[in-house]
Amino acid sequence: MRTVFVNPAQGDLVEHKGRIYNRTWTPLDLAYCAAVVREAGGGDVSIIDANAERLTPADVAARVRGADRAFVTSTSLDRWQCPHLDLAPFVGVVEAVRRVTPDVFVLGSHGTVKPAEILALTGATAVVRGEPERTVAAIAQAGSLTDVNGISLIENGAVVHRPSQTPVRMDDLPLPALDLLPMERYRYEVLGDRFSLFEMSRGCASACTFCLLETYGVGVRKKSVDTLAREIEWAVAQFGLRTAYFIDLEFTVLRKQVLELCRYLVKADLDLTWCCQTRLDLVDAELLSWMKRAGCRLIHTGVEAGSDRMLELVDKGITLEQIRAGMALIREAGIETACFFMIGFPESTKADMDDIVRLAMELEPTYPLFHITAPYPGTKLYEQVRADDTLRFSDESLFPEAIEARFRVDELKGMTRRAYLRYYTRPRYVARRLMRGDLGALFGQLRLFSSYIRA
Repeated sequence: MRTVFVNPAQGDLVEHKGRIYNRTWTPLDLAYCAAVVREAGGGDVSIIDANAERLTPADVAARVRGADRAFVTSTSLDRWQCPHLDLAPFVGVVEAVRRVTPDVFVLGSHGTVKPAEILALTGATAVVRGEPERTVAAIAQAGSLTDVNGISLIENGAVVHRPSQTPVRMDDLPLPALDLLPMERYRYEVLGDRFSLFEMSRGCASACTFCLLETYGVGVRKKSVDTLAREIEWAVAQFGLRTAYFIDLEFTVLRKQVLELCRYLVKADLDLTWCCQTRLDLVDAELLSWMKRAGCRLIHTGVEAGSDRMLELVDKGITLEQIRAGMALIREAGIETACFFMIGFPESTKADMDDIVRLAMELEPTYPLFHITAPYPGTKLYEQVRADDTLRFSDESLFPEAIEARFRVDELKGMTRRAYLRYYTRPRYVARRLMRGDLGALFGQLRLFSSYIRA
């Protein structure tokens, strides 16, 4: 049996719809899936990362031809919580692969929350809902799909949703099949090349209205430091890895485990520079000191809104005071920050938008990112729009770009564009970046900035 996993190419550096940055990052979920199938004796297994190799649907089909089954993801692991809004690249690849392969399965957040619609859109054999590893292994081992859980498919002309799959135990996952990926192509422009993702936990302890968590399952599950350390050491030794992103949604919610990981990294002296994502109320001086010593250079964090009123409305569970305190601690530790701000919540006024920019100026993150709020299906925000006659989606696609309440989507885009210009063109900011002396990183940042402005 020959099984192929496919990560579609996503088009421009920054998608026009939603201004989503198309990173060239490791499709870690596919690497785990391939490893699980290979470990189970599933025959010839391969991964085609069309996004990293810039392959067209026709290119992908040519490589897949002759396979017994193919799995195509609509959202790799780094985008499970904020998936692509433009489904055309994904659908184009599925259609091309269906012409040369008898069985095509689709993975990702889109099918998890809209399985019937994604089946109709793609004509796939089945949709894999939720995290994929157990379901993919079951499909690879089964003679038929009759007893496979975690899928939706069409039987006798009707859509059938099989029971959800049992969540994986993270320590049971094999080493990801990074050997099947073009590892030399992955990079993060603010850290460098020889880059990959790692994962210490899945799930989120928060309940914000806007974040899509359906793919992760319920609660927070963790991988032991021993298992993670083995994975890191192997990746560094086998692929010369020098930069990484711990892709957990709330990395430091597992404070004790992060301290253990940092002490391991310091002792191992792997020369690994890394970043993570967490909440600003989940950091403290001791923890940040260890993270800095262990190679942490950048922390991603969601600020989202510019007032306590808006933070409370979106169930962020944090206050401006905590945000300011957390940013101060990170700055004192000498770690850079990438802060996410969201423009266009249903309750937002022009004053709320101005508050966001003022807060960004006050906090002075290294890299602020201003995004239009997308109402992802499967979130409380999406249901809020559906239930309120005064609100509407900006378009009628399965995954709308924005919420139109007081402002149209073109007005929201104008606000985000002006926010970028106000922040990044300040003489103070430009001078501070030049003083760092890393002209390569600055050039990459300017390229990305210009792409956001043009999108």
